[in-house]
Amino acid sequence: MRGKARIAASAALILALPACSAGAGDPDRPLRGVLTTPTDIDLHWRDERPGIAGHVLEFATEETGPYTVLRYLAPQVTSYRHPDLLPHTTFSYRLRSYRGPTVRPLRTDLADGLRFTWTDRSSDEDGFLLEIRKKNGNRYDPVAVLAPNTEATEFVPLPDERHATYRVRAFALGEQSNVVRLTTGEQARASRRG
Repeated sequence: MRGKARIAASAALILALPACSAGAGDPDRPLRGVLTTPTDIDLHWRDERPGIAGHVLEFATEETGPYTVLRYLAPQVTSYRHPDLLPHTTFSYRLRSYRGPTVRPLRTDLADGLRFTWTDRSSDEDGFLLEIRKKNGNRYDPVAVLAPNTEATEFVPLPDERHATYRVRAFALGEQSNVVRLTTGEQARASRRG
């Protein structure tokens, strides 16, 4: 009888464990963060809503902002490390989704870069993103943020980006995630050699 009781207790524990981590998959609080070193913060999120074209990760050092964009990220990206931060400082983070159509711009090779032109067919965009898919890559990543009503830009690619595929996205910002606040610790001390 004791063997059956242990199996039943083990099964109950296995069933209870997922309930303890239910907050990790909470769609109302997709952004999570952890202080991984005294001055590095790792952020993780999950967003499986259909139609999301990507996310904007923002931070502030005051609770009410202003917020500064850290990076525009492809929808497949679900983590970010904010490294080498000021010690003893509280950082607030939020994530905003964006959506919007893409177009293939007309590309012109220049001596020191590339020029892209397109027709702005959107009337309410928050801006445009120039996105790149590197040769043999499997996703597009934002590489430049452009103002609304823009129809041209120049870009200086890295050597491995000259043969990449590019597109332009008219984006509209969407919902804002929960805010994560973390305070950094002591500044890392340099080791002294005698």
